[in-house]
Amino acid sequence: MTDEEYQNAEMKKKKIVITLSRVFPTTHSQKGQPTGFKEKLASGCKLHTIRGNFDQWNAIAEKMQRGGYCLSIRQWSERPYNSPQVEIASLDQPIGIQRIELHYHSENDTITARIDGREWIDADCYEIAKNDGLNTTDFKEWFFGRHPKGDKVFHGVIIHFTDFRY
Repeated sequence: MTDEEYQNAEMKKKKIVITLSRVFPTTHSQKGQPTGFKEKLASGCKLHTIRGNFDQWNAIAEKMQRGGYCLSIRQWSERPYNSPQVEIASLDQPIGIQRIELHYHSENDTITARIDGREWIDADCYEIAKNDGLNTTDFKEWFFGRHPKGDKVFHGVIIHFTDFRY
């Protein structure tokens, strides 16, 4: 395949869009501050993102496995939903997904995780938070709010940008 044929084939791929937050949301204590996700993704420090809709991303992962799709990773240029999106990366290889449950334990203000049904042993989900581009404090607040009351559970999906898996 010539370079021109390759470029034409790449241009014909359908884009699946996912947005990463440029700044912390208004519900976070660091609201409006940069997340650094773009830079962490480019440097290889942000290996994945976590979302709440497993079934949707499972279907997308299956589509990407069959080919003809790429993942367009974007950020909002300014205010979310009120400004243009800017592509910060494009992935041609299929994404990987894993089911995740995050558990907040109010008794000791910690979080634990289950990934694909297996208990994840990691102090306050340090490695998961790091690979998501956050420290454990910001990670906990991102999923459970500033001052969570009582035990809580988040059910979701890890969307892997690399071959890394837990």
